[in-house]
Amino acid sequence: MTKTPTSHRETKLGILKQSEIEKVIIENLALVQKYIIRHYADLIINTDSAKKLHAMLGGNLYFEAGQYRKHDVQLGFFEPPIFYELPVLMKNWEADLAQRIKSTKTQERHIENCAWLMHRFLWIHPFFDYNGRVARLLGELYLIQNQLPVVDFRQTKRKDFVAAVKLATAQGDLSQLQQLLVR
Repeated sequence: MTKTPTSHRETKLGILKQSEIEKVIIENLALVQKYIIRHYADLIINTDSAKKLHAMLGGNLYFEAGQYRKHDVQLGFFEPPIFYELPVLMKNWEADLAQRIKSTKTQERHIENCAWLMHRFLWIHPFFDYNGRVARLLGELYLIQNQLPVVDFRQTKRKDFVAAVKLATAQGDLSQLQQLLVR
C-alpha cells in the first residue's frame, strides 16, 4: 500500500506546505553542518548531542524538536520500537557506541562503527521526524572526529541509502551502508 505524503503540516509558523517546510529544514541543515565543523572536537556522540542536533534542525518549526517521540509510528512494513522504550534504547545505543569506539584501532573498524551508529539510530527511530538527517549528521560528526573523509550524503542517492538501511534491518548486514561510506 502506497502512502500519500502529507501536503501541509502544522508548525510554530502556522500551517505550511511540505515544500516550505523542506526549504527551512535545508537551511537549518546547512547551519547544523557548520556547527558540527566548528565544534566537532567538543562534541560527544551521545543521546544529548542527538537531541541537540534534532532541535537545531527543526526547533524553529516544531515544539517537539529535540524530544523523543511520544507515540508509536509505522514506517512502511517496519515498526520501530514502542515510544516508551526510547530512553533506555538510546542510552544503550550511547553505551554500545562508546564501547565500540574504545576498542577501535583501524579505519575499517571506524567505518563499521559509523555504519552501525547510523543504522542503530534509524532502527530506534527516536524522533517524530528527521531521524535520517540526524543519523547522517551523527555519521558526519563521527567521521570528522576520526579524521576520515566526510561523506556528502547529498551525493548519495536516497534509494541507495534506504536500500542499505533496509538490508541492515532485515538481515543485520551493514555492508551496503559501509560501502556508501567508503564511496
